[in-house]
Amino acid sequence: MKRQTLKSSFVVAFAIFALSFGTAFAKNNDRTTEKTRQAVENASPHDWYTLARSAEKCFKKEVNLKEAAAWLDESLNIARTPLNLELKGDYFIMNKLPEKALDYYAEAAMKLKDVDGLADITHLQKKIAKIINIGG
Repeated sequence: MKRQTLKSSFVVAFAIFALSFGTAFAKNNDRTTEKTRQAVENASPHDWYTLARSAEKCFKKEVNLKEAAAWLDESLNIARTPLNLELKGDYFIMNKLPEKALDYYAEAAMKLKDVDGLADITHLQKKIAKIINIGG
């Protein structure tokens, strides 16, 4: 009888822990959505950077992905920069579309080199190499 009570207590304690962890995780993700939406709402109409960074935060937390993708597209419509081009490539990788990602990574690398011929594009080269299976 004592063993059954102990087992029941363990199951109840585990259920409470799982529910509280899930609630805390959901609240954190909701907070990310709230903060990014607020940042986008407060951004000026031509603020590509806030749109891109807000999308990036959502992608990293894997929340509000549809809206974040729209923000990133809007950012790219305002200005095509190495930052938002790379993020678009990352978005396509996340969605298992490496061929599309490749185009955005290549464009990001070219933009960086256009701005500064000595710019370090190693991280983009590694992403490209991973897609086309060079060096690994």
